[in-house]
Amino acid sequence: MLHSENRRLKAENNRLKEMLHTGTHRRLVKPFQIITGETGHKLPEMYGKVKEKTMWSYWHDAKNCPSSKQCVLPPQVQLCVETFEKNKGSFDFKLVHADEITKYVSLLELPLQFKRLRAPHQKDALMNALLARYGGVALDISTILLRPLDDHWDEMVAKGATFRGYLYRINGQPWRHAEVSVVWFLMARREGIFSIAVRNQVIGLGDQTNTRIYHHWYLALGDQTLLPILSMFNYSLPKCYEDPAIKNYHKFPDQDPNWCPENEQPPWYLGITGPPRTDTRIMLRDPRDGPQLPFAFAGMISWHISDTKHRWDPKAFRPGSPMYNVNCTSSKTCWENVFLPRYHAVPKPGEAPLLSFIKLFHHGAEFDGKSRSDILADHNTYFYTWLKMAGLPDFV
Repeated sequence: MLHSENRRLKAENNRLKEMLHTGTHRRLVKPFQIITGETGHKLPEMYGKVKEKTMWSYWHDAKNCPSSKQCVLPPQVQLCVETFEKNKGSFDFKLVHADEITKYVSLLELPLQFKRLRAPHQKDALMNALLARYGGVALDISTILLRPLDDHWDEMVAKGATFRGYLYRINGQPWRHAEVSVVWFLMARREGIFSIAVRNQVIGLGDQTNTRIYHHWYLALGDQTLLPILSMFNYSLPKCYEDPAIKNYHKFPDQDPNWCPENEQPPWYLGITGPPRTDTRIMLRDPRDGPQLPFAFAGMISWHISDTKHRWDPKAFRPGSPMYNVNCTSSKTCWENVFLPRYHAVPKPGEAPLLSFIKLFHHGAEFDGKSRSDILADHNTYFYTWLKMAGLPDFV
């Protein structure tokens, strides 16, 4: 009886081995390869070959920019990229396209259904993985870089920090949206906090393609992934859900406290597992004190710096609004009273300036449909003047 059972088990083992060595059944034990088209066991081609001081951006458009070999950027975005090249300082700059992703990261570091995600979510997930492996700066492509970021990096390193970024409300001012950390600028040392972000984004999204499983679907792989990590190192960060400016969510869904990123984590700040971690230092500023201008959502890039037309009554804006308590009522006064003082503000010794770049929202959509020559024909716009301040050559 025993010999018979042994023979049966041996026959079963041989049968299973044969199944594993046939093409049809071998695929059954490689679900990752079936879904992604990649194997997960090899290091990316560029790992160990990219310097830490690298600025990273990502752009993908199925029609106009499907790959690195076939890519036409919108003219205003292309001009932003030219400011990156002009002012990269001692950084390298890499604009990653969809066909280059696996050169830099393994698809195991990205959500399983990465290729089916929307481009903004792809960008957030990819930046998390790039900063985890290589470090550097994740910079949204729709940004005007006015001067190099070396002083930002040098200050971070000199102070022993591994992350530098921007958080709303850290200056004590309310913000009307259910968000805390911004991901259009992220500066980090390699193999730091973004290694946690990679793990969390893979586990958090699982095999889903719908980011609505997060509290804030659009910020799922950005703020909703990053803020819980930052909260482990600083329990006193301002709480989105406590901000009175977001509590009239019956009118505006993105002002619902339930959308706040603190809801994507255990309440570390209550000390449920012990005190905050002190082995990692992070540096934070409020974006509204620097690169996020209060009129960034008002069509500013096409404004004229000499236009004195009265645009609004400052008293009309409630607390938490981008324009609340801003000392300007026209394009000219906004340029002179807000932008120029920030740009020329002298930092303390060893600190980086408040404003070294300008964040353009919606990829500068004010210029959609215009050609490069159309955009550059008006020499009096904010956008043109910023390009000149960035040191781009004469547009003749």
